[in-house]
Parts: sequence; C-alpha cells; structure tokens
Amino acid sequence: MLLRSRVALITAAIVAVAIAAISTVTYLSTEHSLRTQLDETLLGGWPPPGEGDPSAPKPGLEDLCRRGTPGRPLQRFLEGVQLLKADGSVCAPPGVDSVVVDPADLAARTVTLRDGHTRSGTPVRVLLGPFSDGNVLVISRSLAEVDSTLAGLRTVLIAVSVLGALLAAAAGLLLTRRTLRPMARLTGAAEEIARTHDLDLPVTVSGRDEVGRLGRAFAAMTGALADSRRRQRALVTDAAHELRTPLTSLRTNIDLLARSEHTGRALADGDRGRLLDRLQAQAGELGDLVTELVVLARDEHEFDHADVAMGTVVRHAVRRASSRARKHTFDVRSAEWHVCGDEGALERMVLNLLDNAIKFSPAGSAVTVRSEPGLVAVADEGPGVAAADRTSAFDRFWRAPEARSLPGSGLGLAIVADIAAAHGGYVRFEDPPSGRGALAVVRVPPAVVAGSPLPPGIRG
Repeated sequence: MLLRSRVALITAAIVAVAIAAISTVTYLSTEHSLRTQLDETLLGGWPPPGEGDPSAPKPGLEDLCRRGTPGRPLQRFLEGVQLLKADGSVCAPPGVDSVVVDPADLAARTVTLRDGHTRSGTPVRVLLGPFSDGNVLVISRSLAEVDSTLAGLRTVLIAVSVLGALLAAAAGLLLTRRTLRPMARLTGAAEEIARTHDLDLPVTVSGRDEVGRLGRAFAAMTGALADSRRRQRALVTDAAHELRTPLTSLRTNIDLLARSEHTGRALADGDRGRLLDRLQAQAGELGDLVTELVVLARDEHEFDHADVAMGTVVRHAVRRASSRARKHTFDVRSAEWHVCGDEGALERMVLNLLDNAIKFSPAGSAVTVRSEPGLVAVADEGPGVAAADRTSAFDRFWRAPEARSLPGSGLGLAIVADIAAAHGGYVRFEDPPSGRGALAVVRVPPAVVAGSPLPPGIRG
C-alpha cells in the first residue's frame, strides 16, 4: 500500500473513532434527557388531587371500572392509569390498554419508577404510587415517542459517522497527495539519476518543511557528488597527460639501453652511466608523481581527526627538508599550538611548502619558517610569484614558465591547498615583508587543548 493510501486510511480510522465516540455520547445523553423528562412528567401527576386531604373524596377509578366504558374524552384522559388493589386484582377502565403488573408491585411503599409494557406489548414507563389503604395507583406513559426519537437520532448519527469517515479519507488522500507531491518529484529525480548516472539533473525543491529540507539536502548531495566526479575526471585527465611525458622519456631510455644489448653495440661506460642515472632520476620522479596523485585522490573524510602538535610537525618537516637541501639554511621560529587533524597530512603540507621554497631559492639563501596559533608561513629569497599567478599557483599541474625546466610535477602546492581545506583552512601567497621572494601562508583553526590558555584572538 502506498504511503498516501496508508495515511488516508489511518486518518479515516481516527476520524471514524472520534465521530463514533462523540455520537455515542450524544446518543446516551439524549436518551437520558428524554427519559428524565418523561419521569418528570409522571412525577408531576403525583399525588392525585385530594390524596393529601383525608376528608377529600378518593379517586373514583374503581367506581368508573364498575360503571363501564367512559366517554372518549375521559378515556383519553384515563389512558395509562389503573389501580392495583391490595388483594392483587387490577382495576382499569374498559377499552384501555392496561399495563402488565407484577404482584410484587404491591410491596411498593414509596413512589417508584420502572420500565414495563402493556398487554399489547407496547413499552412504557411506569410510576407506582402507593395509597394509605394499600392500593397502588399505576400511571404509565408510552416510550414509543422516545424510542422513535432515539431511532431517528441513531440513524442520523450512523450516517454522519460513515459520511465523516469517508470525507476524512478523501480529504486525507487529497492532502497527502499534495503534501507528498514534492516527495514524488524527488523520488523521480533519484530514479532518473540512478538510471542515467547523470548527477547534473536538476532537482526542483520548494518549501521550508521536512520535505523541502530533504529535497535541498538531496540537491546538495548530488551537487557535491557531481563536483567530486568532475574533480576526479579532471585529476585522471591531467594525471594521464602528465604521466605521458615521463613514461615516454623512461621508455625511450630503456629502449636505447635494450637496443645496445640486443645489437651487441655496447654503450661507452660514460654514456651508459649517464643513461642509468637518467633512468634512476626519471623513475624517482615517476614514483613521486604517483605518490602525489594518491595524496590528491584521498577524500578529506579519510584524514584522521586527532590532536596534533604543530610545533612537532614543523620541526619534523624542517629536519626532512634540510637533509636534502644542504646548501640552504633554515630560520625557524615555532610556537607550541595544536590542530585537530591528520599529523601525516599536516607534515606533508609543511614539507611541500619547504620543498617549493628550496626549489626556487638560490644556493646559500635562507628559508624562513614561522609557526604560531592558526598560522604557518614559509618565506624564501627566490624570484617570487607574480600577483596574477598567486591563485593559479595552487591549481593541479600548474607550473610557472620559469619552473618548467625544473624537476617537479606541479602538484605540491595543490596538495597543500587540499590539506589546508580539509582542515578547515586555506593557503595563499602574500607580499613578503622584505619585498623579495615568496611568502606562502597557511591558516588553519587551532584546537583548544584542555588546561592550556587560549591563543590571542581565539574565543572558547
């Protein structure tokens, strides 16, 4: 059963139960009111005139019974009135549909009301009024009008209950269909995306209710997936293009070495050594490129979220960079602060900044490293980065014209930008204080370590 059908059925059932409860209360209260009015009518005729006065004549019902049938007006007046004598006999006017009495009614000592029926079977309400001489006056009123009124009310209430349930079901189905229409469109869009694998299909959403929120969340999810797919395709395309050059060069040198072996024309020792050195360097560059591609392919959710001491990270990165840059000096000033993130990724981010500074700095120059809460800055004494290229420098495989002859893949700064973004920060080139060289600044939000003072400008 569809959701809208279930909602309509549940709505109809709830409304039907509510109407049935209200109808039952209405029916019972009406029945009680009608019977109460009837009882008040019967009690209004008691005691009979003169019963409270000993000298007043007693009701002549017994004499009337002996004389015979009264006239029609009197018969209509006496209808429903009879006398239950102390000896158990019943005196009723002839032609009157008398009430079936029980001998136990003689035991009545006070005015009593009960249900009964006449000899013809008509249901009546009976009042038993005892006299001082032991006789009991029986006054009855037909319940036919009460039963007829209640039967009509019962029919109306049943019809209202059924009609109300049907109207509630129809209204519930209509409202549910209108309410779930955006859900149906969202479902159709999801099915179309699953069928065509086209994440760029538009998802129309509106409203601020739960369905609208779901639609916007779904649209944001498909947009993020589409962006991720575009980035993956761009990465694969760029990687294939960049891998083609080192692979071609590597294959050419290997073919040259293999040809010299197969033809028997051995290369001179110097040529062979230079060729092997080139192969080794190209293999190293290819390995570095593959490693950097693997780092770029990582999703930010794959990073750890541990407490990382950035002072330690900077020291480790400087130690690794200095081991392969013997002709450079490092001026390091690092404060102790912490970041919630991946220690290995953060160290690679700093190391890539240092490698970039070393690559463009002349031999004997100094690389300056500053680390303080929320900031890591690396400055060099190289040619710097043109203002027009400061944004493009962090694109994948982008290389400055003067750096295309230098080793590298053009992925180092792109990795820095991705790692900084994954940790809630960013990286950019700024104007160096000395006016020469390049200054790369990474800003990431510091973590607040329990028991340590907050860094300036950071609120708890």
